[in-house]
Amino acid sequence: MNSLSKIVNPIGLLLILFICIGSSYAEDKPNIQFENFWIVSPPEVARSAAGYGIIKNTGNEADTLIHICTESASVMLHKTEIKSGMAKMIHLKNIVIEPNSELVLEPMSFHLMFMDLSEDFFKENAEITLYLEFEKSGRFEVKLPVRSSWD
Repeated sequence: MNSLSKIVNPIGLLLILFICIGSSYAEDKPNIQFENFWIVSPPEVARSAAGYGIIKNTGNEADTLIHICTESASVMLHKTEIKSGMAKMIHLKNIVIEPNSELVLEPMSFHLMFMDLSEDFFKENAEITLYLEFEKSGRFEVKLPVRSSWD
């Protein structure tokens, strides 16, 4: 019995060590979440529409948004900058979301720009599926309702 306890104790210690290493590693990952996403219903003649929402990283490690796409339009991440009283949209290929922070997509700031719209998809009360890919967290699917009002 004494020789069995000599084997079990080192194995038990190794298991505890692996559990501790694994749990501390898990805490250092990004944790991406999405809130309040929606698209402004464009007028019939429009070739583009804007999308808004909040991307949160509640984890303890930064993550980079590296790709955005949808099957119903071309989509880009833009940032509105105002220079000399003129608003200009800047296309961002990627953006880092720091740990315990959020990227707020709202009018006159960061936003999604949908272009080459498919008329069948971008109507009031429709829902657009958006795919967002992050460097560390992988790919997410987010549903965006198309709303006519800014409320």
